[in-house]
Amino acid sequence: MLFQKYFSLNSGTLTLNLILHVGTLLAVIIYFYKDLLKVIDVRFIKLGIVSSVPTAIIGLIIKKVFDFDNVSLIVVAVFFAISGIAIFLAHRKMYGRTYKPFSVESMYSEITYKYAFLIGVAQGLAALPGLSRSGSTIAVAVLCSISGPSALFYSFAISIPAIAGAVLLEAKDANINPEHMINYGVGALTSFVVGMFALVVMKYLFSGRARLDFFSYYLWALAAVLCFL
Repeated sequence: MLFQKYFSLNSGTLTLNLILHVGTLLAVIIYFYKDLLKVIDVRFIKLGIVSSVPTAIIGLIIKKVFDFDNVSLIVVAVFFAISGIAIFLAHRKMYGRTYKPFSVESMYSEITYKYAFLIGVAQGLAALPGLSRSGSTIAVAVLCSISGPSALFYSFAISIPAIAGAVLLEAKDANINPEHMINYGVGALTSFVVGMFALVVMKYLFSGRARLDFFSYYLWALAAVLCFL
């Protein structure tokens, strides 16, 4: 299989991914539940479908093309560097601007079907190692002139079907051991707590007041270090 020497995914890794995805999914739903209840309607479902179709197609292609077992550090470094570029460009576009708090009306006025499709493509490509799903989708949204609060909400709203789909795909191949249920619970809880903390931080970062470029420098430095390991 193409790139087989770089990637593979065993049942143990699948089980870990499954548990972490469950915790992350719960964090997203709980953090955004008030806005989700306001926004769910036919128009939003259409936008979600436009984003989810390219995500599913690209994600399935990547899963078939790549074997995720022995990930080459060079490959990860390249995608870290690309993530850094995307976030840096988003920072340049957004920094210093004053955004109003998120509202359903502003989101609908900013996110077109074209932009929803591009955000979905970014989400699909984020299946590659080293590409941040949230970072990629929010960066693309911001570069499409979508405000930080709308970009943040939409990115995580469309992550719900994507993560749920990943959970279903991984569940059939994961090796769930009933004796390890406590460990699974701890893993899911840890993922949930970290996810909630990350969402609070990201809400500030994409408000226009914070400097995202520092994270780009971190990713580039990390990529450089990986190249020499």
